[in-house]
Amino acid sequence: MILKEFSKYLQEHSGENPAVLLNEWIIERLKRPSLDKIDIILKTELYYAENSSKNTLVIAKSETGRTLLHALYNFAISFENYKSAKFLHDKKASFIKKADKTKTNKM
Repeated sequence: MILKEFSKYLQEHSGENPAVLLNEWIIERLKRPSLDKIDIILKTELYYAENSSKNTLVIAKSETGRTLLHALYNFAISFENYKSAKFLHDKKASFIKKADKTKTNKM
């Protein structure tokens, strides 16, 4: 449920770093009034602090909060790895197509 909502957020902001987006998403959800179960769970398990320079820190309140934060971070990293692999696959495919065309033209 939480991963699904975070996944939607990542897809909406696909050009940015997922680890940074995770921080933004959590803080956004913690600042707003609780609209659904996800907000309630995040507010129960996580806390954020902000200093005068606008630097933020997300902290887990309990062991389950640490597990949740760790799972969300791993998901963000795997999303980044997926995007990188897809990019490389697409580049490799276009490179092979170009190589095949030049090979065909030489024969």
